[in-house]
Amino acid sequence: MNKQTWFSQGKTKQKRLIRAMKFFLLFAFLTVGSCFASETYSQEASFSINYNNKTVKEVINEIENSSEFIFFYLDKSIDLNRKVSINVENKKIDTILNQLFSGTENNYSISDRQIIISKKEVPVNTETNQKDTRTISGTIRDNMGPVTGANILVKGTTNGTITDLDGKFTLENVPANAILQVSYIGYLPQEIEINNQTLFNIVLEEDNQALDEVVVVGYGTVRKADLAGSVSVLDSKSFKDQPIKQVSDALQGRVSGVQVQNSGVPGGTVKIRVRGSGSINRSNDPLYVIDGIVRESGLTGLNPEDIQSMQILKDASSTAIYGSRGANGVVLITTKTGKANTRQVMLDAQIGIGTVAKRYDTLNPYEFATLYNTYRANTFSSDQLSAFQNGTAGTDWQDEIYKTGITQDYKLTFSGGSDKIQYLVSGNYVGQEGVVIENSNKRYQARANITSQVLDWLHVTADVNASHNVRKSGDFNAGKGNIINVAMNYSPVLGILNENGTYTRDPYSALTQNNPVGILREQVGETLNDIVNARIDLKFNILPGLTFTTSNGIDYNDQKGYSFSTKKVTNSNNGMGNSDAYRMTLQTTNNLTYQNKWDDHALTATAVYEATQSEYRYMTLNGSGLLTESVGWWNVNMASSRTSDNSYSKWALMSGVGRVMYNYKDRYMLTGTIRADGSSKFFDDKWGWFPSIAAAWSLSNEGFMENQNIFQDLKIRASYGLIGSQAIDPYATLGLMSKAMYAFGGASQYTGYWVGTTVATPNLSWETTHQFDLGVDLSVLNHRLNISFDYFDKRTKDGLLQRSIPNYDGGGSYWVNAAEVSNRGIDFSINATIFDTPDFSWSSTFNGTYLKNEVKDLGGLDFVSGISPAAGMIPTDGVTRVEVGQPIGAFYGYKWTGLDAEGKDSFEDINNDNIIDSSDRSFIGKSTPDFTLGWNNTLRWKNWDLNLFFTGSFGADRLNLVRFTGTAMTGDFAFITLREYLNNNYDVKGTSARYPSVSVTGNDYQSASISTKFLESANYFRLDNLSLSYNLPKKVAKFADLRFTFSCQNLFTITSYKGMDPAGISFIGNGSVDVNDGIDLGAYPLTRSYTFGVRLNF
Repeated sequence: MNKQTWFSQGKTKQKRLIRAMKFFLLFAFLTVGSCFASETYSQEASFSINYNNKTVKEVINEIENSSEFIFFYLDKSIDLNRKVSINVENKKIDTILNQLFSGTENNYSISDRQIIISKKEVPVNTETNQKDTRTISGTIRDNMGPVTGANILVKGTTNGTITDLDGKFTLENVPANAILQVSYIGYLPQEIEINNQTLFNIVLEEDNQALDEVVVVGYGTVRKADLAGSVSVLDSKSFKDQPIKQVSDALQGRVSGVQVQNSGVPGGTVKIRVRGSGSINRSNDPLYVIDGIVRESGLTGLNPEDIQSMQILKDASSTAIYGSRGANGVVLITTKTGKANTRQVMLDAQIGIGTVAKRYDTLNPYEFATLYNTYRANTFSSDQLSAFQNGTAGTDWQDEIYKTGITQDYKLTFSGGSDKIQYLVSGNYVGQEGVVIENSNKRYQARANITSQVLDWLHVTADVNASHNVRKSGDFNAGKGNIINVAMNYSPVLGILNENGTYTRDPYSALTQNNPVGILREQVGETLNDIVNARIDLKFNILPGLTFTTSNGIDYNDQKGYSFSTKKVTNSNNGMGNSDAYRMTLQTTNNLTYQNKWDDHALTATAVYEATQSEYRYMTLNGSGLLTESVGWWNVNMASSRTSDNSYSKWALMSGVGRVMYNYKDRYMLTGTIRADGSSKFFDDKWGWFPSIAAAWSLSNEGFMENQNIFQDLKIRASYGLIGSQAIDPYATLGLMSKAMYAFGGASQYTGYWVGTTVATPNLSWETTHQFDLGVDLSVLNHRLNISFDYFDKRTKDGLLQRSIPNYDGGGSYWVNAAEVSNRGIDFSINATIFDTPDFSWSSTFNGTYLKNEVKDLGGLDFVSGISPAAGMIPTDGVTRVEVGQPIGAFYGYKWTGLDAEGKDSFEDINNDNIIDSSDRSFIGKSTPDFTLGWNNTLRWKNWDLNLFFTGSFGADRLNLVRFTGTAMTGDFAFITLREYLNNNYDVKGTSARYPSVSVTGNDYQSASISTKFLESANYFRLDNLSLSYNLPKKVAKFADLRFTFSCQNLFTITSYKGMDPAGISFIGNGSVDVNDGIDLGAYPLTRSYTFGVRLNF
């Protein structure tokens, strides 16, 4: 019989709100609405229904579709497939629900238009249990013998115990009809009915879920047990309680072989390195692949909540399949999708505050003025000194530029679907106010995903992710304009504003920079970034085991920048600037995969054709001498002087890939891969070939291992292969033309014609990385302890170096394949389940990386110099140098030996010629750490979770130029501002002091800037995150999972570094190049934050 439904109510029916909005407002309805709820709708609505042999799910759907009622329930708490028949006329909703759930274990409650279905709580008959209980005992073992520490629990109670060293247990007060729950890590859980028994012999079966876990690799998946390469897997659960604002933050310290450095600026630059840096002059950034589509825009614009898992490909076996773009490692991200026959709404709200974790100890106005008077007598009068002393004059510039930053993070996800189609829709808003004034970042993001089994032979996936980012930020790069360093050196005797409303200028030092507060208030730039990523996948099931998948995606990135300077801050011309950088990358990937198992053999063969095209456009417009400042950066016609520039580039990549994975008896695994890439970036040598081979031996599956009980899993892996890099500009091999000058007779003259500033290099080829990896995976103590260990030797050959052409030959530069860089080391991870009982558990993960970076060849060059971060104050040939036998970016300077008799800095005379000059410089330190670690601990007690996450780094040095500028009398920073100088200078302590006399100025100081005097150890051990979470009991929340979390970041750091952050980073030039690492000239301050979050799932 067809169903007929009539619906009537006393008031005119309004249009139903879209379901997304109802879910979004549910929490407010249930909390606020409970105080003012009216039952008018549920009391007035009536139904006439005739259902025959319908499922509960169908009945619920029909009621929702024909009324304003919405049902909320957990799928596991209700039998949705139970068939019912209901026939009523003009009845209220409670009558229908009584019939629908009659004789079941379900209750319902009605709150206006919301109907909440829950499971009845079965009361325990205490009297019966006490009368009919017994003591039971038994033994628990596996196929190797007794199991120690197995959990035995009477279901539905807290009555439980664990087995002793012999696998034996005894449990009292067990009801005759009870059910025992038996569990142990690494084994399948069991439920055993008592049935009046008192003696039990229980055999546990091994849980192979860990081995059957599927790992995403390039262009496919593989069982973890079959994996022959080195791949680290990071599940989203490992950082779910931590206030992750950028996806890159989740990688810090959680993956062996991976180093993450964050500038700390809200929405700022992040640097990720996988097993070291192989290129000297080109990018060392890894390749980012999201759901199979390469993302040129990196990880920007991704919602961390959308991530299902991340896989980091580290060895040649796993990265060679990406050929010319895999040399720096590959970060694969798999995003979440909807699940069949479920509906879920997730709301996560976080709000936090952040403060500066550490400040420099600077001179107050009175100390500064008193010291300045010893340098220039009577500069400050006694009245001025009194005002400085009583606090009525002067400024603490750190107080003025630092503030408490507020961060908000809201995430909302809807997901669900049927057997045929599943969906997921998510949104994220992040608002970050930095701890520096006028610095902020706002991100608006939305994503939609649909998967559908359209036909038995066709599966379709469509996905789109869009984000809009607005960032306001000052200059935090390493240079004289760095706003932190300017504030550290601005004279504290000054106020912020002059009487005429303009910002003060500093007459007591040689600062060419302007008032730091004025710069931040009036001249902070703004960057807008729009990113859209979309893809559609079609998967065809051609024959059993044979599939063809075509994936087509787009990566669109449009970044606009705006800047403005005002005469209120600067004495020079005011000005404005606009820029627009646009990049669009298209990719098509066509994948044919065959899988088959027969007898003891398993084979997976993959063939891929891929094509990529990327287009880049850039335009900039600048103006100076604005007639009016009222329009800011919006009207360049107001400028008396204007300049403009633009550029365009385009490149394409065509690729063919083949891979075969073979498994015999789950003991011997072999993987072979080859990729051919044809790149338009190269002139003659457009094609590169990148093969790899890997083998693994699972000893634990061998017959001779059957009778041992030490190793549950033991596998040895080895791999070797070639990976490439095409990280050059699209037209770098061509001769580019521009107007030039030449040097003649001591003067520069125009040539009068066009010459090549970049010489053509048609034979330029790929950077090629040769990598060998030897690894061991093992599991012991009944899978409670799992260890993965890898040794790697990674050598980048034919590295790109840029060489200069003398001016008398026309000047310019060109690229050559000449360098060789080695990265050798070990990385490991240890996962341990320390305790695992029904009420308490403690799991711990420790990972570490030891790395030695060394330059092997520079193609005949003696060295490559880094960039000077502050010309005029620091030698122009930089403070870092690349030389054979040294790591990339080693510090090159003087060895400080103390103060001489005149109170000046003294340095070691390396060549013993009694003259201290550039020939006395040597290698004094390095910016690359020897060892990095991450240690994650999760402790659970009943409904409480505690997470402690530590990170550490050892063996690196940092050149603390903030301390140099604050204690030196040279260059742009020509007077003392740091308090440590007061009682540790020559005038106070003589030659045992650290700092010269205040009378020592100018060039006498410059050598100290690149010496061991300001080179400090950057070793640190830090409590990176502490999170405490509470899950509201089901009997309270009923229809939902409700979780509260309080998190603290950067609670403490153990370090001898005297700067604000030993791990802080301020970039010089291109942040993807590592030659200039380790220089602290005002890194963004480390933020200590406190975050409260609420997470709701229903």
